Formats: sequence, structure tokens, C-alpha cells
Amino acid sequence: MSGGYSQSDNPAHRGQLYLFIGIVTALFLLLAVRLFYFQIISGEEFRAHSERNRIRPVVLEALRGLILDRNGVVLAENRPSYTIAAAPFETSDETVDYLGELTGRDVSAIRNRIRDPSVNRFNPIPVQRDVPFEIASRVEEHLLELPGVIVQITPGRMYGKGTLASHMLGYVSEISRPELEARAEEGYRSGDIIGKLGVEKAFERHLRGQNGMEFMEVNARGEELGPLPGMPVLLPETGKNVYLTLDTRIQSVAEEAIPDSLAGALVAIDPATGAVIAIVSRPGYDPNLFTERIPQETWDALRDHALRPLLDRTRDGQYPPASTMKIVTASAALEERMVTPTRIFRSCNRGYLFGNRWAGCWTSGHGAMSFRDAMTHSCDVYFYQVGHLLGLDRWGEYARGFGFGTSTGFDAGDEQHGLVPDADFYDPAKNRPWTPGKILNLAIGQGELLVTPLQMATMTAAVANGGSLYRPYILDRVESAEGEILETGEPEIRDRLPISPETMGLIQDAMIAVVNEGTARRARLPYAQVAGKTGTAENPHGLDHSWFIGYAPADSPRIAVAAVMENAPSGSAVPVVRRVIDAYLSLDGQKPVAGRAGSGSGAYALP
Repeated sequence: MSGGYSQSDNPAHRGQLYLFIGIVTALFLLLAVRLFYFQIISGEEFRAHSERNRIRPVVLEALRGLILDRNGVVLAENRPSYTIAAAPFETSDETVDYLGELTGRDVSAIRNRIRDPSVNRFNPIPVQRDVPFEIASRVEEHLLELPGVIVQITPGRMYGKGTLASHMLGYVSEISRPELEARAEEGYRSGDIIGKLGVEKAFERHLRGQNGMEFMEVNARGEELGPLPGMPVLLPETGKNVYLTLDTRIQSVAEEAIPDSLAGALVAIDPATGAVIAIVSRPGYDPNLFTERIPQETWDALRDHALRPLLDRTRDGQYPPASTMKIVTASAALEERMVTPTRIFRSCNRGYLFGNRWAGCWTSGHGAMSFRDAMTHSCDVYFYQVGHLLGLDRWGEYARGFGFGTSTGFDAGDEQHGLVPDADFYDPAKNRPWTPGKILNLAIGQGELLVTPLQMATMTAAVANGGSLYRPYILDRVESAEGEILETGEPEIRDRLPISPETMGLIQDAMIAVVNEGTARRARLPYAQVAGKTGTAENPHGLDHSWFIGYAPADSPRIAVAAVMENAPSGSAVPVVRRVIDAYLSLDGQKPVAGRAGSGSGAYALP
């Protein structure tokens, strides 16, 4: 029993052992602390993070409401389309590059969309809408290589009548950044569709539905495994259907009457209510072009077209009204007792000498004329003298009283106000000095005076109905998808023309004479009396513009129309308006009985 030596008794070895045990113990303590941190302190956060990786909320886009005419003819509807969307949280730069290669879309545009700080990083957002089937199929085949990307079938907008009423209907497109910032509280998100112009924009609150939500389960590679068990599906709510006062039959006739090769506008109104029957701006455009990403060359062609098809001439086109304004000038003078029906002014001999200025008439000379004859044959010389008697302030007061120089209150969106110049307008400091001769031009609808076709139509309707200046409207009713009427358009008299019944009767009689005996004989119908007034507006930029306003039947008006044809021969607008009036009076067997027009009976043929 030799007292042998043991290594365990070596102090150095014992120190190494203790060090090893200490290190292992520290590692286990560190692991325990980390497990405690992950599972207890940050457990909820990481469980939520894990759930976000497993759950993908997918927006179910609502169907947009239909747009229909007064008879239920569908003008705008929905169609299925393919949309490529991506969840920013799951989509890498490599995925974006590959997606751009597959779709042919600019990679920077995709990257900017999904890296936008305003979007929800966990919800898939549309990066390309209305993609062709071939591209959608190509992306679908490569989804395993595109984590975070999905292909959806979403509702797209379709305008089945093509260019018909295109300016009035407007179009839809993706919401812009300024729109998103302005309407964020209304629930819009990046990539949403919104009405941009016309009815689509004006009645967005009705047409837009309420999106739904579905929760999909995904694996670690981003593949969808199906709906997440136990999670409810929030179904989308379809938008409301909007019925317009437009009559597609009359709209078609009006658009055919003004071919796309010409520029012009026409507005037809029910004089008893202010409801818009037809509203045409030519040339038109196809709103279907804007429901997807419009090719640059197509946009350039529309923007640079000589006839400016994107301009809505009915509301934004501003023109001198020419001789149609003689209705206002005559009304003012008759009402102020400056003119009587029988007063004869200086004879028309090709023109009128005012100081040292020679103001010509449109023809070789009308001779001496009374009020009715001057209106019938549209004698400029007569109205030069009437305008001089009235003066700027009094003439302007009546012009504004007839609805010019201000908004009509149309319910389908913004419009130009036109211009009725007053004393403040004529400012030498602004290079607009006043001279007494300017009232001569204004009195016959020339000079700085500007009106829109919509204003002219509402004025014509007011003359037709005896003086009520209605707010024009195009909303007939709003219905739910189940057919419940939620809102209706209502007639609203916004003012009265500032003339007496006696003056009104003289104006109406003169307008009948214009059609029967004067400058608008081509507007006559064999079965109904038409009242109207022509005008030829001087255009410093080219050929003159042709105006015609009219209503019928004269004894019981049912339609009032204003039309302007740009760069067209004098009288060109007359057959256009006649065609529209004839078509409307002929609808549904309601054409007045031939041979009884103007009898005062107001009788109509039965179906």
C-alpha cells in the first residue's frame, strides 16, 4: 500500500475541472435566461411574429356599383380581371427583380409600390392590375420562386358602349398619392380603384363598395395552404347602382349627329325638371383605355390630338355665344322699356357707324326692322343699338340673371363658370381698357363674353318653361344591389329669369319665328312647332363656331337643346339639334299628332 500519487489530487487539474464546470454552468444559465426571455418576457411578440408569418390577410375587393341609364341600360359594369399582388413583408428585392422580368413591368415601379411606407407591410397590395391571361399564367407557374406574390381574380371596370357618353361617365383608375392622403380616413389603401372623372367620380360614395377580408395560411416558403381554420371570412359589400337621367337612345342619336371627325358639344334637358336627357362632347374617347395601365403611345396620341378628345366641351368648353345672346339683350331692353315690339331703329345697311367705328352686320343689310323681325333674321345692327341703350352694367345684370358667369350647380362635378365681363374686368392696368364700343360686341354675344353649352341648355330650358332656371341634374336614383331605392334626384329651381310674363311671351314668339321664317328654317318639324335661335361665333383661332338652341313642342315643351359645332359653317348646328328633338319626340309613340302642332291642344298620338 504504497501511498500512490493521484492526478485528481493535482491542484492544477482540479482548477481546470472547476473552470470547465463553471463554463458549462454559465452556458446553461445563459440558455435558461434566453429561454425565459423568449418564452416568457417576449413570448407574445414572437408568437405574434410567427402568426404573421403563417397568416396572410388577403383583401377581397368589392364589386363596384353599376351605372345605368333611365331605362336600365347598363353603361358601366364589372368584369373579372387578373391582378398581381405582393405582401411587402415577404417580398425580397430578388423577388421583385424576377417579377419584373416575368411581367415586363418596370422593376423600380414595383419596388416603389411595395416599399411605400404608407402601405400595410403584411397585406398583399396590387402591383399590376388587369394583366393579360398569358402574364397571369406565367406568374402563377413561378409562384414557388416568388415568395409573397399572389395572383388574384378581381373585379375590373368595363364600359360596354365604348365611347358613348364617355365624358359624362368618366373612368376609374388606381388611387393617386394625393388622393390617398386626402381620403385616408375613408378606408382607401394604396392600389385601390377610384373614380377619376364624370359620374364615376361624382358618385364615388355610392358606387364604391366595401372590401372584405380573407385569412390564408401559408408555409415557410410563402405558399398558400388554404383558408385559415377558425378565422371568419369578411365578405365584401357590393357598391350601389346609380341610374342616370340619360336616355341612351337619344344619347346615341346625338353622338351620331356629331361625328368624331368634328369637335362640338350638345346638351339636352327636360325643361320641366332640369333632368339631363343627353350630353355629348365630341370627339369622344374610350374610357376602357384607362381601366388598365395605358400605354404611353396611346396617352400621347390622346393628349396631342388636334381636336382634344379628352376635353369635356359640355362643361369645360367656353365659347362666345354669338347671336343666341340676343335673347338676353332683347329681354333686358324689353323689360326695361327701352324697346317696344314696334320700335324701329336706324336702318341696317350692311352695318352700323358708332363714332368712328364701323360695326358690320352678318349680311348685306336688313333695312328697317322691328324687334320680332330683328330676332327672326338676327340683325346685328338692331342689337348694336339696343346694347348701346342698355350699357354694360344693366346688360351684365340681365346676363347674370339668365345664369351666365356662374356655376349651374350640375350634380356631376366641376364646371367652368364662363365670363360675363363687368366694369371691374375692364382694367387698363391689366391691358383690358373699356371703350363704349365694346358693348356692341357683347350685345350680340361676342367680345370677352364666354359661356358653356351646359349654361346655354339651362337658359334655353328656362325660356321654354316660362322662366324657371333649374339646376341641371343627371342622378335619377341610387339603388342597392337588392333593388331598394336609397336616393333620388330631385328637380330644384335655383332662380327665376328676371323678366315678366309679357316679355317672356315676346321672346318665345320671336324664337318660333326664327324657326318658321328666319335663320333656323332647317329646324322645322312637320308635326311639332320648334322654337330656337341660331348663332355664329367669331373664332380668332380659325373658322367660326355654329350655335343653335331650341325647344319643342313650342306650346308644351318637353325637350330643350343647346349645341355648338366648332370650326363649322354657319347653321351647322341646326340639323343636329333638329335630329335630337325629332328623335325624342318620336320615342315610345309619343310623337305629337301631325298637322296639329301649334294649335295649343298639346295633343299627342297614343301608342
